[in-house]
Amino acid sequence: MDEITQTANPGSKKIWYIVGGVAVLLLLGWFFMRGVGGMAGVDVDRNVDGSATYTSDEGVVTVGSNTMPANWPSDAPDNAAGATITFSGTSNPQTGEVGSALSYTVRGSVQSVSEHYRSELAAKGWTVEGTAAIGGATVVSAKKDTRTFGAYIADAGDGQVTVTAGIGM
Repeated sequence: MDEITQTANPGSKKIWYIVGGVAVLLLLGWFFMRGVGGMAGVDVDRNVDGSATYTSDEGVVTVGSNTMPANWPSDAPDNAAGATITFSGTSNPQTGEVGSALSYTVRGSVQSVSEHYRSELAAKGWTVEGTAAIGGATVVSAKKDTRTFGAYIADAGDGQVTVTAGIGM
């Protein structure tokens, strides 16, 4: 049976808004990976490392690169040790929706990676607002000043964990 645990502010729906925002960024990455980059208004750069960067008025998405988003804050939690970034993206401040997201894989367990995030968030002054365990995955949400952070941590099999994390600023 699935369980949901919220550590603070039990009536908060913020965790679901964060998960939704991360899902939208992943969908954008999926569209760009499938070659939709030829759409009007989207510039596509094929990088030497095999990655591709898509730039539009909405922001920048890099797929297949092992780099952090350009506007990832220095006080945001670090990735779990040994992470291989598969997707990173930033949104454009001109749209009014400033933020960034990334997806990576790492060797470990859902529990160890979610503990890593709770520890990193606390160490960097963030308040963990909720943790939800849903169908073998864990969602961690946190807040600091006006910013929100969310991470979706899922078992990918073979000792690998997939993490999708995002920050709304």
